[in-house]
Amino acid sequence: RLALLLVAVNPRIGGVLLRGEKGTAKSTMARALAVLLPEIAVSSGCPFSCNPEEQALCPHCSQKDTKNMQEAAPTLQRAAFVDLPLNATEDRLAGGIDFSHSLTEGRIVFSPGLLARAHRGLLYVDEVNLLDDHLVDLILDAAASGENRVEREGVSFVHPARFALVG
Repeated sequence: RLALLLVAVNPRIGGVLLRGEKGTAKSTMARALAVLLPEIAVSSGCPFSCNPEEQALCPHCSQKDTKNMQEAAPTLQRAAFVDLPLNATEDRLAGGIDFSHSLTEGRIVFSPGLLARAHRGLLYVDEVNLLDDHLVDLILDAAASGENRVEREGVSFVHPARFALVG
C-alpha cells in the first residue's frame, strides 16, 4: 500500500510490482489508487494529455499555431489510470495507423494506443507475468525512454509516454 501511495505522489519512481497470494486485494488496491490521482493541466484537445507548460510536446500540439495554443485555456482532468488487458495487441498498446480516417482525409492518421492514454498517469497490468514478451519489451522501452516510437508501413510516429507502471 505504501508503494502505491508513493508512486501516486511521485510517478517518477517509475513503477511498482505488487506480489502476493491470490485474493489479497492487489488488484483492488491498484484500482482504488485511481481516485487518489491528482488533476493535471492538459493542453486543450490534446489526445496525449500534454502539459501546456512543457516545451516537449506531442506531434498534435506541436502542429498547432502557437498563438492559438496560448489563447486556448488548458483543461483540468484526473491523471489517467489505464488498465492493460492481457489480450491486448501491439497496435492496441502502442497505436497504429487509423486506416478508415486515413482514407477519408487523404493523409496518414495515427490512432493513439494505451501508452498514449497512460501518458502522465499510471499503466496497470494485472497478471503481468502472463503478458506476451514482446508487449512487455514495448512497455519497458517506453517507460525507460519516456516516449513511444511506432513504425508501421514506412511511417514513423513518436509521442511522449511518461507513466508510472503498476504490475
